[in-house]
Amino acid sequence: MKLFSRPKLQDKVITYGVVLYWLLFWFFNVVDKFIATETFLWVGKDRMAQFLEYFSSVGIDNPLVAKGFLLLVTILQMLAFLFLLATLWQLFFGKKKKADDYFFWGTFFGLAIFSLFAMGDQIFGDRFELLEHTIYWISLIVSYGAYKYLPR
Repeated sequence: MKLFSRPKLQDKVITYGVVLYWLLFWFFNVVDKFIATETFLWVGKDRMAQFLEYFSSVGIDNPLVAKGFLLLVTILQMLAFLFLLATLWQLFFGKKKKADDYFFWGTFFGLAIFSLFAMGDQIFGDRFELLEHTIYWISLIVSYGAYKYLPR
């Protein structure tokens, strides 16, 4: 027995945990776009108002720009969610190669989202959001490494 070998179950828990975390993360981010007010067991945030304020702060007062950006982000989040759902499905049925491909694309869309947000945070001068999105970006990279390089 190797000194630092881990039981197979622990590796599966990490693998499934990483996929489930990001799956739920993107699910709730998409839901947040559609429930923008406070309801039972949910405190949404009006992202449209937030984006309108951001774009207005740099002199872009056209609401179509903010709506277009919000639509783009929502589509990217839905894609990330769907690829992670496909990852979970493939893992469940033991198709590791397909699961790896789907997880890559789910991670790719997540990185694209956080990169867009980080650029926007710099343009709009929101340093707190920049820190938050940078931490998520790094978390995605670490999660990808844990998913990809732990034995399954």
